[in-house]
Amino acid sequence: MNDHRTTTLDKTTRLGLIALAVIQGLALLILHLAIEHEHWLAADPRWLKALYTVALALPAFYLLGMVQLRDRLNALALLLAPLLFWMGWHLGWAEQALEPWEQHSFTFSFGAALAVALFILALFFRSSAACKGWPTRYLPLLSLAWELALTLLLLGLFMGVFWSLLWLGAALFAAIGLSVFDTLFGKPAFVYPVTGLVVGLALVMIRSRYRLIQSVRQMGEALIKALLPLVALIIVLFFAVLPFTGLQPVWDTGRASSILMTLMLTLLLFFNVVFHEPHAPAPYPAWLGRLILLAVALLPVGSVLAAWALWLRIDQYGLSLDRLWAALLQALTAAFTLSYSLLLLWRRGSALQSLQRANILLALLVAGALMLVNTPLVDMRHWVAQHQIKRLMEGRTAVDTFDVNYLRFQLGQPGVLALQALEDSEFAEAHPALSRRITLSLRQAERWSPEPLVDADDLGEVAQQFNVRSENAVLPEALLTLLAGQTSTCLSQVEPCQAVQPSGEAAFQWLIYEPYNTAGQAYAVLEGDWQHIGTLSPLGGTQAQHDLACQTVQLPEDLQRLPEVVNVYQGGNCLYSLQPTLESVRQRLSIRK
Repeated sequence: MNDHRTTTLDKTTRLGLIALAVIQGLALLILHLAIEHEHWLAADPRWLKALYTVALALPAFYLLGMVQLRDRLNALALLLAPLLFWMGWHLGWAEQALEPWEQHSFTFSFGAALAVALFILALFFRSSAACKGWPTRYLPLLSLAWELALTLLLLGLFMGVFWSLLWLGAALFAAIGLSVFDTLFGKPAFVYPVTGLVVGLALVMIRSRYRLIQSVRQMGEALIKALLPLVALIIVLFFAVLPFTGLQPVWDTGRASSILMTLMLTLLLFFNVVFHEPHAPAPYPAWLGRLILLAVALLPVGSVLAAWALWLRIDQYGLSLDRLWAALLQALTAAFTLSYSLLLLWRRGSALQSLQRANILLALLVAGALMLVNTPLVDMRHWVAQHQIKRLMEGRTAVDTFDVNYLRFQLGQPGVLALQALEDSEFAEAHPALSRRITLSLRQAERWSPEPLVDADDLGEVAQQFNVRSENAVLPEALLTLLAGQTSTCLSQVEPCQAVQPSGEAAFQWLIYEPYNTAGQAYAVLEGDWQHIGTLSPLGGTQAQHDLACQTVQLPEDLQRLPEVVNVYQGGNCLYSLQPTLESVRQRLSIRK
């Protein structure tokens, strides 16, 4: 049943929305073909990401936020185009130093933040267009938020069913030998325009049936009303038992703070859904309502606990991109929890209207913050890189443990620029090993490339790729020649491999450990030549309580062969097993003969 409100889509607006969706599909098709044919747009990630951002975000904003095609306010939204282009350009610039598969994390966080920000802005834009002025009332905004969210949900469901039916039909025809539909439905020239057309038609149908949205909303509100007391009870009970259990279990799990944050956000969302009518009858009995209000008033305690847990990690390991994103989300959540708690304690019975006004301001704060952190003005990747280098220079991070690869391959172009500045600094000159690691890392085209980073013919360069752990020991030139000739993975890594010369009785003279590997490669002299004779792997401890410690990276030096067990060695409290290579076994058999 159609709704005949003044905000119902007129015929011109419907046609305009459908045309806009088709234009968006064609624009995405052009970008797809540019990548497929290796056009210069696809070769430069800055142009590619900028154009994709505009092609995806701007039409989506209009499809959700437009009320009337001829509204002058629509022209104002065009100001988003240069902002979106700038944000996409910066994303492409930051991803230049990354491999394609590593760019997905940047693109995902960018897309998620931009989607939330544009949802909020589309909400205010549509409300402004409907009421012919800046929205100041909360209830119309809440209704529009429900409408936009349910519209997206129904649109996604419709598109999923549509394409499932097409694929089923193509498979059915392919089963009788007609593969033309299977081929057609997989062509970009069909997928993009048809998807755009169907999105436009479905969106117009959904937006024209406001009463359907209202019915789904009422069902959703009823379910949320039933669940809100449960969420409140869980949070109140958690805070009630926390003084008896202490905070250490929270820190030990590593997940308690994120679970608590999820429950806090759920409580805030459910509270706003249920308590949205200032003058309506109480939705719960008085005792249950007080329980819910108590849970909301206690939310700042959860924000403090989550921030404390995050700070402990940052203080121990420094900032990372994930931790900085977590800090931003916690700060935004704390703005809500603190505002709610203070207003409930201060205004009490009349707090609901104040909370609704606060929601309007806080929603704009969230949208602004999420867009700002994706611009060059507040680039969190730059902050993380500078913070990690500052910790290094202040001595809070040891030179040997400084993660060069994190800056090079997980912070994109800001990390590369920070490493280049560090390489040219006096600090790097005073630490040649660090300078070498930076140089090798910047030399890498791909993080896991098997290509050597040093000249395999220069044994001096090869030797620098191995850190000899045994005192007064030097890797023999013949062994270095063998390692270089085998194109050892140690030559293609930034972090040096560890070389250990066992002091006890063993069937090998040297063990080579790659970074972060618990198994060592054993080398020995057979018939006058150095040979790779096997792999030494940790088995466990001589007693069960030592198993966990012995499974970590070990560099055993005092190894003794156990005569009772074949190819088993003991070093301290740990046991190791030597898995020989087939070639070494054959060579030993030939020696016996």
